[in-house]
Amino acid sequence: MISLLVVNYRAAALAIEAIRTARVATTLPLQIVVVDNSCDAHEADALRPHADVIIAAESNLGYAAAINRGRRSCEGEAIIVSNPDVTFAPLAIDRLIEQLDDRTAVAGPALFWDEAHTWMLPPGDLNSGWEKIDEVLATRSRVWQEQRDRRRFQKRLGFWSLTQPAPVRTLSGAVMAIRTADFDAHDGFDERFRLYFEETDFLRRMTKRIVYVPAARCRHIYNQSAASSASALYAESEQKYLEKWNGPLAARVLFGVRRPQSPLSPREPQLALPHIDDVIYEASPLADFATAAGHFPSSESDPVDVPPDVWRSLKDPVLYLRVVRRTTGEVLATYTRYRT
Repeated sequence: MISLLVVNYRAAALAIEAIRTARVATTLPLQIVVVDNSCDAHEADALRPHADVIIAAESNLGYAAAINRGRRSCEGEAIIVSNPDVTFAPLAIDRLIEQLDDRTAVAGPALFWDEAHTWMLPPGDLNSGWEKIDEVLATRSRVWQEQRDRRRFQKRLGFWSLTQPAPVRTLSGAVMAIRTADFDAHDGFDERFRLYFEETDFLRRMTKRIVYVPAARCRHIYNQSAASSASALYAESEQKYLEKWNGPLAARVLFGVRRPQSPLSPREPQLALPHIDDVIYEASPLADFATAAGHFPSSESDPVDVPPDVWRSLKDPVLYLRVVRRTTGEVLATYTRYRT
């Protein structure tokens, strides 16, 4: 048996769709466990017909604590930990479970921004001390920022180009298949992280392999289930994470010398872009493209834009897009798009 463990926060309609698609994403018996952090009886009542176990939390436990609470009701040999704003492609769960064995504790799918699975979401970041130093230096030097941007693009491109299961250091926490025995052996999630960094911390503590599985496909509807105070929670969890892994002094220094990140210089479109085999389109809600989704164009007429279903899901009315040469990381054009 497999257990699907979903944490819901005022997103019952999305969670119901996640459960519906999960049922056709596996040929194995599937137990559905939902922890509802909404503190709203209507949310729990809406979810009840769709789950085997509903845990209506008396207060918002935070994501990590909710996962740990839900784990106690999971009967499967593996747990699919999932956000509610995810939909599963057929057999996606089976593809993940196939990778779990005595050597592999965690498997994660390819995540997409759109229903058609053409815009790939970026890989997870380990957020190590060295990576944080790299980020801080980029806020203080335009040259360093551009070099870092190119390095991060090459990392994303390498990840998006994978076609076979591959060991990785970390994954997105939107969907993870975890062997139950390994979840327990590592004491579950650290509950000091209410939202964000809980999966990075958990994966960093893993002593077995973490595997990315491109054949397992899911759509992640990006931040639809996050609390309205997400920015403050992110900053709080980031500081706690750096303190845990690098010490309080290092965390204070890194936060103290960091400056606000400035946008990268826009690039006017060239009259003729290179052949589609040598370019990739990126889209980001951030003008500095610190993180971005990627799309491999299929034809010369493929527009530099994101699909309508992505626009419908966005909370913010603006996106930044660019065309990047795959072989060199050179930015050939930058565009600003507004929701109409």
